[in-house]
Amino acid sequence: MSPLSYLPPLPQFLFSTLFVSGLAAKILHIGLHFHSLPFLYLALYSPTLFLPDFLVITCGRILLRFPTPETRLQWLSTCIGGLLSLITWGAASIQFGFFLQTGAEVAWAASNSFLSDPAAMKILLSGITTVSAASTVLGFAAWAIYGRLYNVTGLALQGVQDSVMGLFKARYTLIGQPSKSWLATFDLRTMRRIAIFVSLFTSLLFLQITRPAIPYNHISGALPLTLLDAFTKKSATDQGCREPAPNFPLWNRDKFTPAQWSRPSWLPENPPSGFSRWVKSPLERAEEDNAAYYLCNDAESAFFNPFDDPLKISNLGGEIYEPLQKAFKDHAVSIDHVVLLTLESGRKELFPIHQGTPMFDALVASHKAHAQKDAIDRLLKITPVAQMLTGETVLDSNGQAIKPDNATKWHDRTADGMGGLNVRGAVTGSSLTFKSILGSHCGVQPLPVDLLEETQLEIYQPCLPQLLELFNRVKSSSELSSEEVDALERPWKSVFMQSITDEYDRQNEMNEQMGFEEHVVKSNLTSMTSKYRASSKEINYFGYAETELRPYLQDLFNEAAHNNTRVFLSHVTSTTHHPWNTPRDFDTQKYLGREGGIKHDAMNSYLNSVNFVDGWLGEIMSMLDESGIANSTLVVIVGDHGQAFAEDNKDLTGTYENGHISNFRVPLVFRHPHMPRIDIDANATSLSIIPTILDMLVQSGSLNDHDSDIASHLLPEYQGQSLIRPFLSSINDTSIEGRESRKHEGNEMPATRYQWNFGIINGGGSMISVTTAGLPYRLVLPLKNEFEYIFSDLDKDPGELHVTKAWSIGALKKAVKEEYGSDAVKWLESAGKVGKWWVRQQRRIWGYREA
Repeated sequence: MSPLSYLPPLPQFLFSTLFVSGLAAKILHIGLHFHSLPFLYLALYSPTLFLPDFLVITCGRILLRFPTPETRLQWLSTCIGGLLSLITWGAASIQFGFFLQTGAEVAWAASNSFLSDPAAMKILLSGITTVSAASTVLGFAAWAIYGRLYNVTGLALQGVQDSVMGLFKARYTLIGQPSKSWLATFDLRTMRRIAIFVSLFTSLLFLQITRPAIPYNHISGALPLTLLDAFTKKSATDQGCREPAPNFPLWNRDKFTPAQWSRPSWLPENPPSGFSRWVKSPLERAEEDNAAYYLCNDAESAFFNPFDDPLKISNLGGEIYEPLQKAFKDHAVSIDHVVLLTLESGRKELFPIHQGTPMFDALVASHKAHAQKDAIDRLLKITPVAQMLTGETVLDSNGQAIKPDNATKWHDRTADGMGGLNVRGAVTGSSLTFKSILGSHCGVQPLPVDLLEETQLEIYQPCLPQLLELFNRVKSSSELSSEEVDALERPWKSVFMQSITDEYDRQNEMNEQMGFEEHVVKSNLTSMTSKYRASSKEINYFGYAETELRPYLQDLFNEAAHNNTRVFLSHVTSTTHHPWNTPRDFDTQKYLGREGGIKHDAMNSYLNSVNFVDGWLGEIMSMLDESGIANSTLVVIVGDHGQAFAEDNKDLTGTYENGHISNFRVPLVFRHPHMPRIDIDANATSLSIIPTILDMLVQSGSLNDHDSDIASHLLPEYQGQSLIRPFLSSINDTSIEGRESRKHEGNEMPATRYQWNFGIINGGGSMISVTTAGLPYRLVLPLKNEFEYIFSDLDKDPGELHVTKAWSIGALKKAVKEEYGSDAVKWLESAGKVGKWWVRQQRRIWGYREA
C-alpha cells in the first residue's frame, strides 16, 4: 500500500487543524487568566468567550465543505479556507512556543516591529524548537480526529441549514393563504430545533451585552482575528500640535506663564545637538521649524521645563557627604576620564551575589539538604570582582567573610575605606534595554510606547556625549592642539563599544542621536578593513563575547594615557542576555540542583554568564591599571534591568510584559580609587547618573572654570538627584509660611511630597511600574485592558511571591484594604492617578503623536 494512502483528504485535515489549533489557543488564553477570574463568572460567561471561535470554525467548515474541488468557486473556497486554517495553526504554534519559553502570551500588536527588524527576527527564531514541537503536537491531534470531526460538524451544519430552509420554505408556500397558519406546517422536531436556536441565541446575546468589558473582551479574542493587531502598528511623529500639559492629579498647579527667554551666556555660537531649547526662543522655533514646538493657540512652551515639573525633587541644596567633602577639598580626587559600563540583565542580587535575598534562597533550595552548605560556598564564588567593586561583605556558609581568591583576573589595591559610592536599592527606569540607556546616558525618562520610538523624536535633555562636546567647543582650537596642554583643557572623546550588533531596534540611530563620535560594534569586528577582527565564533543571535573588544579597549586606554585626550567610554555587555551562552573555552559550572519541581537549566546558564561578565569587568579594571589611568578614571556601573526566572516566579519569566520586581532591581556603583567608600541606601534610578557625574566633576575640580560654570548651570536642569549628597526620598514643608507659598489655585500641596519612580515594562506600551522612594508599596499599572493591576508590599514580600491582582483599580483597592490597611489604599489611589498622568506627560514632553 502506498504511504500516500494514509494521508487524510486535504480539506478535512485543514478543517481539523483549524478546529484543534483555534480551540487549543483559546484554552491556553483563558488558562493564563484563570487565576484572576471568579470561577462563577468564568463559567457564566464562558459561552461568550468561545463564540468568536465558533464563528471562525463555522466559517472554515463552510469554506472547506467540498472534499473534491471541481469548479473555480470551489477551488477558491478551498484555498481561502485552507489559508485560514494554516494561519491559525501557525499562530497557535507560536503562542504555545512563546508560552513554553516565557510563561506569557504573545502580544500580536508588537509583532510588527519584530518582523520588520532583522536582528529582532533572530530573537523570534531562537524559539523555533518549541514552536515546531507545538506545531507537531497540534498537527497530530488534528490528524487523529479529522474524519469524525469533519462529518459531525457537517451534519450539524446540515441540520441548521435544513431548519432554516424549512422555515423559509413554509413561509414562502403559504403566502396568499391567510386562512391557514404557516406554523401548522412544522412538525414537532422542527419546532423544537427553532425553540432551542432562539433560546441559545437570546441567552448568548444577553450574556454578551451584560458581561464586563474588562477583561472578557480581551479573553474572548479568537485566532486568527487577533492577528489583525499586528497590522495596527503606530509610529512616532512630531508633526502637529503637542497636547497641553495635563493637570497634576494630587494638587492643582498655577497656570503656566512663560518665563522671559534669553540665550544663556555659557552657550557657544554653534553648540552640538541636544541644546535646542537654549538656542532659540520657543516662539522662534515655532515660527522657523514647525508648530510642534509651541502649543497651538496658547502661550505654553512645548519644551520640557524642569522647574515646572511637579514631581521634581532636587537635593542640590544639601551638603555633600562629609568624607567626600574632605577628599574634594584636598584635591585627592581627579577625574580625567569616565567609563560607563551597562550590564545587560544585571540584577542587584548578583552584584555581588550574597545570602539573604529571595533569589539566593531559591538557588540554595534547588539542592538537597545535605548538599546545601557546599552549594552556598560554590554560589558565592560567582562574582568576586563585583564584591571588590562594591566593597560589600559576603559571608560563607559558616558566617565568615569571604575574600576574593587569587584566581580573579583583577585585584583591588585600593586602600581600606576607599572605592566610591555603592547604591543599594536602585531600580531601573525601563526593563527594555535601550529605553534604560536613555536614562543613564541622557538623564531622561523614556517614552511609554512599544520599542524605541524615541529615535524618531528629539531627546529632551542633552546626553553626556553632547555635554562633553559642548565643553570642547567652548575651548579655542589653539588650546586643543597644544601638545603640553593642561589636563583640564584637553578635549573629550566619546566612544561607544559593544561586541554585538547595534542594528536591533534602531540602536545605531540612538547612538548617533546621543552624540557618540566613534563606535565599535559587531560590524567592526567582522569588517575586512578593521584593525582587529573577531577571532572566535558568535555566541548568540546578537554577536560575540565581550572579550573580542579587548584590543580596542587597550588602544583606547593607551590613547587616553599618552595622547592628551579625555575619554568617555560607554560599554554595554551582552553575554548575560538570553540564551546566556558563553565561549567554548569558558569553564562552566553546575550551580543548581534538581529540587523544586522546575527545570533550572536557564538559571544555571545565566549564572555562568554572570560569572563570565564578572571576570570581564576584572579585565577592564586591569587594563585601566596597566595603562596608568585608573587613578584618574571614574567608572560607573549600572544594570539596564534585571531578569526574571522560574526561581523568582513560576508563572511568568523573562522581561517581556513581566512587571516582576526581579526585572527592576539593578546595581549602581560610582567607582574611583581615591573616593571614600560610601554605601547609599536609596531608591534611585539611572536618572541620577548624569547629575552625579557633573557634580563630581565640579566638586573635584576636574573641570576648568568655564566648563565648571556650564556644568553648574546644567545640573538643576536634570530630573535626577546627585548621589554625592544625601538622597531625598521625600521633602517636608510643614511651616505655615511654606505651606501658604505652595498653594496652587486654592488647592494646597501636601506637607510631604515623595520622590516618585516610574519604570517602563518591556516592550514599553502595555504596563508601567510605579513606586515612591522610601515607601515599600509598588503598583504595576496597565496601560491596556488586557493586563491586570498588581500591588505589592516589598517590605512584607521582597520577592513578590504573593502579590495582589485585580482587573480594576476599584477591586484592587478593596483587596489591598483588607490585607494591608488604609494607608496602603491611599498610596495606591495616588499611584494610579500619578502613573496615568505621567504617561500623558511623557508623551507631551517627547512631542509624541501617533502616525
